[in-house]
Amino acid sequence: MKQMLWVIFISGVMFSTASWAGKSDQMIVNEAAQNTVTIAEAKQLADETAVTLSGVIVKRIRGDHFELKDGSGSIDIDVDDDFWKPMGLKAGDQVKVMGEVDTQSDQSTNIDVVKIAKLVNPKDKWLWYNQN
Repeated sequence: MKQMLWVIFISGVMFSTASWAGKSDQMIVNEAAQNTVTIAEAKQLADETAVTLSGVIVKRIRGDHFELKDGSGSIDIDVDDDFWKPMGLKAGDQVKVMGEVDTQSDQSTNIDVVKIAKLVNPKDKWLWYNQN
């Protein structure tokens, strides 16, 4: 009986952990590749919607947060240290980002970036940074 309860407990923990974990970065990238939107459009989308955005970095707000701007507006993007530090991300950089819409409890919206590219020359050569 104890073994049966233990198996049920472990199965429940594994199931709840898998549910809690959400989408993998690769799933987000695959979905985002099919959903290129403007910043204004991204702000209207549901939480956890995968998107691709393009624009210019306006400034580093704080920590891992940067302001991204396109012709429709601007948005806070959350870029992991593993991306922005090696690529030297700074104001004026033209970038493409893939990530998820993250609607905060205060109703503000930002983008959790899982992949980012910086335009490295005028011939539209993008240099991608991601954890995969």
